[in-house]
Amino acid sequence: MRSKKRGISLVETTIAAGLSVLAFYGATMLFINGAMSWMRGAGRMDAEGTTNRAVREVSRELREAMMVAVDANGQGLSYRLPAKDANGNYTMPITWDGISRRIEIEGTNLVITGGVGAHTIAVGVIPTDPQSPNGTGTYQVFTAGTGAITRSLTVMLVTSRNADYNKMATSRSREIIYLRNIPELVN
Repeated sequence: MRSKKRGISLVETTIAAGLSVLAFYGATMLFINGAMSWMRGAGRMDAEGTTNRAVREVSRELREAMMVAVDANGQGLSYRLPAKDANGNYTMPITWDGISRRIEIEGTNLVITGGVGAHTIAVGVIPTDPQSPNGTGTYQVFTAGTGAITRSLTVMLVTSRNADYNKMATSRSREIIYLRNIPELVN
């Protein structure tokens, strides 16, 4: 008696191999797209975190300032802080602590100088605002409020991070800081 079992034909093998390749290709593309999406999200979160931390640090630093002078180009400012005693309380009468401080853009970094030394508070600062027409408009990082004595200051910062191979993720943060800014006292 003859067995009715037959082997797999070449056509069936070729079709099975082709379907396997298509399934593998689809899974690989799904993985690559997911990884690129994750990279874009991570780049965006990094840019937003950097921008928000920098604006918060500038805000914290300037809220105590007794004098703030914004540069004409809006890319930096000078400020003075009141003197404190060993317990961290302001000395009376209020006087300047004698240390000139600055916050300014140096290349693509936002840097604080003076006090305990220079330190970078934001990297990847870009000179254009992505929310401007065509996304190419320049902006001022620091804009002083109106009046002879600066009582408010607008801080706007735009940073950029590499999101994936050819794309950058940008973040824009803007905050109005209300300053104590008593008139400078003569020492």
